[in-house]
Amino acid sequence: MSWHGKLLLAQGWAHYHGPAGDTTFHAHYPIQLVFSESGEATVTLDDRQMVGRFLHIPSNAKHMLAPSQQPLDLLYIEPTLLAGHEAESRALSEWLSALRQRKATVDDPRLIRALGAIDGALGGKITQDMIARAAGMSKSSFTKLFRAIIGMPLRRYVLWRRLSVAVAEIGAGADATAAAHKAGFSDSAHFSRTMRETFGVSPTDSVLKIQMTVAETSAV
Repeated sequence: MSWHGKLLLAQGWAHYHGPAGDTTFHAHYPIQLVFSESGEATVTLDDRQMVGRFLHIPSNAKHMLAPSQQPLDLLYIEPTLLAGHEAESRALSEWLSALRQRKATVDDPRLIRALGAIDGALGGKITQDMIARAAGMSKSSFTKLFRAIIGMPLRRYVLWRRLSVAVAEIGAGADATAAAHKAGFSDSAHFSRTMRETFGVSPTDSVLKIQMTVAETSAV
């Protein structure tokens, strides 16, 4: 079953509305919230199955969403937009209203500089040393701080940012090869592989069939 709904890409979050297509087990940095107005959605999380009208998938948790012909609303939210354990059950409209006004909760100036340096260098090679220098820290101290606050190693975060940029490029009309190049992937195969590992689908069998909109204020 294919994905053919609508996807809004914004700064730090995304909203998909439509039927859920086939996926394989995958894990991604954003927290995922699943809303179902008609019937119940089903998610396999690690080795247990969750069924309900509202489901919460934690950051970096391995999971698989069951295909659904009924429309679902899927919210993907980067953890830096949430304070503490904020992914509680509330109406979809309340979430969307809050996210449109929300800014990242990262307030450490060293990490703010590091995240800016990453986004500014996505088109080329990014190393731990260069980002630690941008943060004004030693490599070892930066590595510990980054993982503690962001919740994942630098390399995986960079891959996530590259994927975000590539998907946004496709949403703006680029083909998969051009999008992969703009985001700094070594080639379109690397982009496709990362997409499958992160979302359980490849660009060719999913993303290109979804109607995508990039929010005007987005810098994904």
